[in-house]
Amino acid sequence: MSDPLDNLSELETTHLFLCFCSFCTLNVNKKLNMANTFLLILKEPKYREFLKKYCDFNSDYAAFKFFLKYDNTLYKSKYIIKFLNSKAFEILK
Repeated sequence: MSDPLDNLSELETTHLFLCFCSFCTLNVNKKLNMANTFLLILKEPKYREFLKKYCDFNSDYAAFKFFLKYDNTLYKSKYIIKFLNSKAFEILK
Protein backbone atom coordinates (compact mmCIF):
# COMPACT_ATOMS: atom_id res chain seq x y z
CA MET A 1 0.00 0.00 0.00
CA SER A 2 1.40 3.38 -0.97
CA ASP A 3 1.97 6.13 1.54
CA PRO A 4 -0.64 8.93 1.24
CA LEU A 5 2.07 11.48 1.95
CA ASP A 6 3.94 10.42 -1.20
CA ASN A 7 0.86 11.19 -3.23
CA LEU A 8 0.42 14.53 -1.45
CA SER A 9 4.05 15.43 -2.12
CA GLU A 10 3.63 14.53 -5.80
CA LEU A 11 0.50 16.68 -6.04
CA GLU A 12 2.27 19.62 -4.40
CA THR A 13 5.26 19.32 -6.74
CA THR A 14 2.95 19.16 -9.76
CA HIS A 15 1.06 22.22 -8.55
CA LEU A 16 4.30 24.18 -8.01
CA PHE A 17 5.54 23.06 -11.42
CA LEU A 18 2.39 24.31 -13.14
CA CYS A 19 2.62 27.59 -11.21
CA PHE A 20 6.19 27.94 -12.48
CA CYS A 21 4.99 27.38 -16.06
CA SER A 22 2.34 30.08 -15.55
CA PHE A 23 5.00 32.40 -14.15
CA CYS A 24 7.14 31.86 -17.26
CA THR A 25 4.20 32.65 -19.51
CA LEU A 26 3.52 35.88 -17.63
CA ASN A 27 7.18 36.83 -17.41
CA VAL A 28 7.92 36.27 -21.10
CA ASN A 29 4.64 38.04 -21.93
CA LYS A 30 3.48 35.51 -24.49
CA LYS A 31 1.71 32.20 -24.37
CA LEU A 32 4.16 29.34 -23.95
CA ASN A 33 3.41 25.70 -24.49
CA MET A 34 5.22 23.02 -22.52
CA ALA A 35 7.92 22.59 -25.17
CA ASN A 36 8.70 26.32 -25.22
CA THR A 37 8.81 26.42 -21.42
CA PHE A 38 11.22 23.47 -21.46
CA LEU A 39 13.38 25.29 -24.01
CA LEU A 40 13.33 28.36 -21.80
CA ILE A 41 14.80 26.48 -18.85
CA LEU A 42 17.35 24.83 -21.12
CA LYS A 43 18.51 28.17 -22.50
CA GLU A 44 18.20 30.45 -19.47
CA PRO A 45 20.05 29.50 -16.27
CA LYS A 46 18.08 32.01 -14.19
CA TYR A 47 14.80 30.24 -14.98
CA ARG A 48 16.39 26.85 -14.36
CA GLU A 49 17.71 27.95 -10.96
CA PHE A 50 14.35 29.45 -10.03
CA LEU A 51 12.56 26.22 -10.98
CA LYS A 52 14.98 24.16 -8.89
CA LYS A 53 14.50 26.37 -5.83
CA TYR A 54 10.75 26.80 -6.26
CA CYS A 55 9.97 23.10 -6.77
CA ASP A 56 12.79 21.86 -4.50
CA PHE A 57 14.65 19.89 -7.17
CA ASN A 58 18.17 18.84 -6.18
CA SER A 59 19.70 19.11 -9.64
CA ASP A 60 19.14 20.16 -13.23
CA TYR A 61 18.62 16.51 -14.05
CA ALA A 62 15.73 16.24 -11.55
CA ALA A 63 14.07 19.32 -13.05
CA PHE A 64 14.46 18.04 -16.62
CA LYS A 65 13.26 14.60 -15.58
CA PHE A 66 10.10 16.08 -14.03
CA PHE A 67 9.37 17.99 -17.25
CA LEU A 68 9.67 14.78 -19.25
CA LYS A 69 7.62 12.85 -16.69
CA TYR A 70 4.86 15.46 -16.82
CA ASP A 71 4.80 15.61 -20.63
CA ASN A 72 6.45 12.55 -22.12
CA THR A 73 6.10 13.85 -25.70
CA LEU A 74 8.60 16.69 -25.26
CA TYR A 75 11.45 14.68 -26.71
CA LYS A 76 9.56 14.60 -30.03
CA SER A 77 9.47 18.39 -30.38
CA LYS A 78 11.45 19.53 -33.40
CA TYR A 79 12.44 22.73 -31.59
CA ILE A 80 13.88 20.84 -28.64
CA ILE A 81 15.70 18.38 -30.91
CA LYS A 82 17.10 21.27 -32.93
CA PHE A 83 18.31 23.03 -29.77
CA LEU A 84 19.88 19.91 -28.33
CA ASN A 85 21.70 19.25 -31.59
CA SER A 86 22.94 22.83 -31.89
CA LYS A 87 26.12 24.28 -30.49
CA ALA A 88 24.12 26.24 -27.91
CA PHE A 89 23.73 23.00 -25.98
CA GLU A 90 27.44 23.07 -25.15
CA ILE A 91 26.72 25.93 -22.73
CA LEU A 92 24.99 23.45 -20.42
CA LYS A 93 28.04 21.20 -20.15
